[in-house]
Amino acid sequence: MDKLIKFCLPKDIQVWLEQYKAPENEMAFAKDIPNSWYNHMMAKQLAKVFRIRKKYRGKSRYGYTRPGAFCHKKFADRFAIYER
Repeated sequence: MDKLIKFCLPKDIQVWLEQYKAPENEMAFAKDIPNSWYNHMMAKQLAKVFRIRKKYRGKSRYGYTRPGAFCHKKFADRFAIYER
């Protein structure tokens, strides 16, 4: 994410992104975000500023065998945010 865009974000989104900051060597700028209503609302606010892509992460559980390449939103434990 561009430093100017990050600087211009509302303070609550900046604090939220800092909690889930991804390592510098990864393409995501936020990862391991718990799949909760509050976190989805913060991601939605972030999407109003610039385009993002959410990737859902999770593991297989009883009644759901996760495909190797992705995880359905319904069965996800967490998600990551990428710049689109």
